[in-house]
Amino acid sequence: MTLPQRTALFSFVFPLLVIAVSYYLSWQGGHVELCNPFLQGCEAITASGIYYPAAYVFRGLIIAFVCFALWWYCAGAWLESVREEPLKPWLHRTVRIAMAACVLGIAAVAVMGENMLPVNEHRGLWRFHTALAVLFFLTTSVCQILMARRMHQLKQQLDFPRWSIAAKVILALLQLLLLTVFLLAVAIGVKTTQLEQVIEWWLALLSSLFFLSGYWDWRDFRLIRLEKSTEVTP
Repeated sequence: MTLPQRTALFSFVFPLLVIAVSYYLSWQGGHVELCNPFLQGCEAITASGIYYPAAYVFRGLIIAFVCFALWWYCAGAWLESVREEPLKPWLHRTVRIAMAACVLGIAAVAVMGENMLPVNEHRGLWRFHTALAVLFFLTTSVCQILMARRMHQLKQQLDFPRWSIAAKVILALLQLLLLTVFLLAVAIGVKTTQLEQVIEWWLALLSSLFFLSGYWDWRDFRLIRLEKSTEVTP
């Protein structure tokens, strides 16, 4: 398994595991409902990372955001290595913007904990967290949509299973649909907390699946010279 493959796998498994464990601990503490947030929108992802000890586990997402940034670096380096023509400047910008969004995610998680309570006394901190979290989700989704679009255009040049491109396109279209629903709800004034939370959970899952799809793309991709030499050394 190559380093890029490990990055893709970790980017999927670790954040979902952190959120699941945090949610369980918060439920055990009586702070969140036991429900299916993907369908009911009963709790926000943030709700699982406020109270201790769940908040300590939830901060493990900082590691996940670092891994996301590494994933984007791998994606840019991989496309650079397989293209038959120079990458479009906008794709380089997409990778850099996505990596910058990971920094916003780190900042959004770093401030979380019982220091945000009571809510009415820490509205500034909540606005800070919410703004950065929303920017991370929106930016990551848009960048993944753009990445899927470009990979679809290069499908004749890329040497990996066609189903992988199809999966990315489907994941990108689903994210685009969710973002469209959210923006339409805001525009017509029917935005509800429940709808926001359902969209948040689905965007988190879809973006994680998009990261995982790199696992099959990068079977033969080596990121560093040491990894390359290790592969050929008996």
